[in-house]
Amino acid sequence: MTCPAKEPKRVIIVVNADKPTVGPALASAFERRGVETKIFFSRFCNTLYDRLIIHTVNHYAHTLRLVPKSVDLFEGHPKSHREYRNREFLKLCETFAPDLVFLTRGLRFKLATLQQLRDVTSLFCWYIESEKRFQEIEPELPHYHHAYFFSTESLGRARQLGFDKVSLLQHAVDTQEFYPMETPKVYDWCFVGVWNPRRQQYLEGLAKVSKNFVVYGPRWRRRTFRSPTLWLRVKGQGIWGTDLTRLYNQTKVAINISTWGDKNRETRGVNMRLLEVPACGTCLLTDFASDAQLLLTPEQEFVNAASLEEMQEKLAALLADDEKRSHIAQQGYEKASRVRTYDDMAAEISQDWAALQDA
Repeated sequence: MTCPAKEPKRVIIVVNADKPTVGPALASAFERRGVETKIFFSRFCNTLYDRLIIHTVNHYAHTLRLVPKSVDLFEGHPKSHREYRNREFLKLCETFAPDLVFLTRGLRFKLATLQQLRDVTSLFCWYIESEKRFQEIEPELPHYHHAYFFSTESLGRARQLGFDKVSLLQHAVDTQEFYPMETPKVYDWCFVGVWNPRRQQYLEGLAKVSKNFVVYGPRWRRRTFRSPTLWLRVKGQGIWGTDLTRLYNQTKVAINISTWGDKNRETRGVNMRLLEVPACGTCLLTDFASDAQLLLTPEQEFVNAASLEEMQEKLAALLADDEKRSHIAQQGYEKASRVRTYDDMAAEISQDWAALQDA
């Protein structure tokens, strides 16, 4: 496929790491449009000095409370992760000469770096952090030609500040990675994601409904040693690719609990599981987020709950009713596998880039 007249020829996609596979999936979608792409993995662009010396010294200084956690004892050091990452990214942009830099907002770049990029190319940002952390991106917004948000709440706040080159960009699904498999159901429910207190509270409550479950994700082992019911069912620090797809297929109900939704029916943004789980043909039970209904229909294509008690009730009902659970899973699969792919996302970004050129 060749590039249309108003289409970027070269795009750099910036992501934290290679997992989850947002960067590679979006790069493949751009390449199907005939666009040359490069992926910059922010977390991996580091120095040995930072990993062995800077990180260690800062860690113990914070742990022993010698300095506040907000203090970096090596601020501005040329071999620090931040300084090295900024320099290397500018070098990449100079040699590759992209028409568009698409930055998924994770590890931050310095404002001076953002301004340098804005002066030589089109700079887009996708803010996919918690709505509670909006103040972190606020100083950066003037430097972007276009800013995307995965949450309508964050989008509304940006518009209230007077920014008009902003829009909603929800997560997509890679149907080459998430798809139904011919495998029997092994678990009643599963959870995949990093530990946090709210998630532990929910999982301990759901364990009262059924103890036939597994958990994957960082920090669960060391955080749940006082909760044997959870600790014994933690199977790994992470699970990706075919193994993750197989797990979803082997599970009757996949659980999703956001890290930012601590108030009933006030949460907006949704993460990748909203489409990835149904795309595997598995029933999704998630905490409430109003933006989810922009993609899937609640209680028909997935199930949501506004509290732990409601989630316990709905999990019990789904496990007791095979026909209802299978119907929701099938409806979810039919919708999720076509409602929003990375091809759709790449097309949307390209259209906004073309509009910028016309302006």
